Amino acid sequence: MELFEEQKILQEIASGKIEAFEQLFIVYQPKLLSFLTGLTHDKEISRDMAQDLFVSLWNNRKRLNHIQSFSPYLFRMARYTVYDYFDHLVVSQKYTNEYLKENSEFISEEEKLFVRELQEIINITVSNMSPQQSRIYRMSREDGLSNGEIATILGISKRTVENHLTAALSILRKVIYLLLISLSS
Repeated sequence: MELFEEQKILQEIASGKIEAFEQLFIVYQPKLLSFLTGLTHDKEISRDMAQDLFVSLWNNRKRLNHIQSFSPYLFRMARYTVYDYFDHLVVSQKYTNEYLKENSEFISEEEKLFVRELQEIINITVSNMSPQQSRIYRMSREDGLSNGEIATILGISKRTVENHLTAALSILRKVIYLLLISLSS
């Protein structure tokens, strides 16, 4: 899409024209979905993120009048959305681990058994990952190292660490999801 045409469409969207928004969606949604999937390695989560981003664009459409180039703006929003998503995962995992440690005397034997079995499944899954992916996951989750620290220790870029960690978390999410589905059946 040419810059002039893009500027015109953004102005139309800012004024509330749904047809212009649909046109922008048709052009950018596949690219955005591909970009997000490349970062998260999870199509379902990426679809949700893409939908949320476009809803946010529509809800804040008046701001689009001031955008010089839409593509960089959209992909910057997407990148921050992915960062927020993984930050939330890390916080959630740390909170869950702390909660389990602090409340272990209140957890039933059945729940403790489930937690041990789940941890064993996670350990097996991590050990079946590529050596680099497994090592990075363990350094992050078990040793508590930051992505920057891992990159320095391994002599690789921080982005490479993030990619390995993203892929590892995606694999674990799928395994845990399948486990929970099998338990609910």
